Amino acid sequence: MKNKEKHLKNADVILNLDEITIHDLDSFWSSGCSGKASFYINCHTEHGYCEDPDLIGNIKILDAKRCDEKGVYLLKVKFDKKEDD
Repeated sequence: MKNKEKHLKNADVILNLDEITIHDLDSFWSSGCSGKASFYINCHTEHGYCEDPDLIGNIKILDAKRCDEKGVYLLKVKFDKKEDD
């Protein structure tokens, strides 16, 4: 599922998130894992680029539903951005 092109800024850039890849796990257990994650942001703007998004914070899953297409889930999320110190 690809997002439609949007022109967003500030914390709303999370809505342009197209893909999250989890790789190089340090550890895993029955209810979680620890490691690196890569984020692919759809960065088309009116100017053809996007500033580096600051995604430090938590993405909380509020709701999850299985779609008809195999392996596709609809997630309702809330992004709690970590405030600058």
